[in-house]
Amino acid sequence: MNKTLVAVLGAGALLLAGCGSDDKADVAAATTTPAPITTTKVVTKGEKFATQLKAYGIFPTAEQLPLLIPAATGNCDSLVSMTIPNEQKFDKLTDIAVQLATMQGTTWMQERPAAEAFIRASVEAYCPENVNLLPAQ
Repeated sequence: MNKTLVAVLGAGALLLAGCGSDDKADVAAATTTPAPITTTKVVTKGEKFATQLKAYGIFPTAEQLPLLIPAATGNCDSLVSMTIPNEQKFDKLTDIAVQLATMQGTTWMQERPAAEAFIRASVEAYCPENVNLLPAQ
């Protein structure tokens, strides 16, 4: 009887082993299309600056943009280092920008709205932590 039980169990084990996998499922799993990899483009400060300028109606050429970046980062430094009350800083910086534009012959920034837009774009792109120093629009 023990031999019969062993033979039945052995045959059952062989049947179960044969039913386990025909490797088709493994091949199917291995050949399924993986989920697409999503990437997030990191926007540089320069790209954000260009976008903000355009949003404010200032459209520099690709050659002009690098020339504006030092002034934009300088606006950030000037805004925080001024020794006047915070609520006066934006107006004072705008006045300075208009005066400098006039002295340098930069005609597009001699108008106050353009100077304000340039300063806003500068702060929003290069020192967004100081956006609270800008007056509401």
